[in-house]
Amino acid sequence: MNTFLASMGYGPEDRVVILHIDDMGFSHAANVATRECLTQGSATCASVLVNAPWFQEAAAICRDNPTLDVGVHLTLTAEYPTYRWPALSSRDPATGLLDAQGYLWATREDAVRHVDAQAARDEMRAQIEGALSAGIDVTHIDTHMGSVVHPKFLTHYLALAREYQVPAFLPRITRERLNAIGEGEMAEAYLDVLEAVNQDAIPTLDEILVETLIPLAEKSGFYEDLVRNVEPGLTHLLFHPAVDGEELKAIADTHLSRHADYLAYRDQTLAQVAAEEGIHLIGYRALRDHMRRAH
Repeated sequence: MNTFLASMGYGPEDRVVILHIDDMGFSHAANVATRECLTQGSATCASVLVNAPWFQEAAAICRDNPTLDVGVHLTLTAEYPTYRWPALSSRDPATGLLDAQGYLWATREDAVRHVDAQAARDEMRAQIEGALSAGIDVTHIDTHMGSVVHPKFLTHYLALAREYQVPAFLPRITRERLNAIGEGEMAEAYLDVLEAVNQDAIPTLDEILVETLIPLAEKSGFYEDLVRNVEPGLTHLLFHPAVDGEELKAIADTHLSRHADYLAYRDQTLAQVAAEEGIHLIGYRALRDHMRRAH
């Protein structure tokens, strides 16, 4: 039984699901879709890329809709060849934050290889502060492309979660699962850090459903099956909605998948499926507020 969920009043058979939007602020197309999925659709929360070009629009959406549940999508990477973003904290090459073009690294592997751990901490703090300064009620922190949860940076990531008193995206994951998803080389260090976490006081995720950027033009059935088949405990299901168009096509070869996510989540269909299954849908604000009350 997830002991944090138990402290919130859930039982051992309860299925609790976070329907989470990644990449708010990534583009205008993502912002339009995110706003609709959060205000009218089935999404329960989102996280925003503070470094990305359309962050200011995303922040304005949050200010106009203060009940939105939005965290910070911490990033050490900018993966699109012609659509990049820099670090916020420094332009100093000595930090290792920047590639030869002056942007964040294109791959997680390069970020892990080059970025100094203290510089990563400062960059993550700058991103959180940027969101707060823009008027966003930050409900959590998570990771873009998995970079900040690498063991090299994980201790600083969790320290920042404690400092700002917000939950961090943190899977309770086994060595076998890490091996299965190709992360076996980080298993020992990751599990050492996880063992030091007080899971009574800090929410950890029993399951993560993250492989959703798949080439399907119609994904409603795909997500309905994922939701119906979740196990008891706390599950984080992420997706990347955006409205297709010339902008999105020019940026990302995943534009059809992102548009399909938008179509799947823009109304209450998935929320109704969850309700029919007796599944509890929550966002990170509920976890954050309970965590703060417990302290």
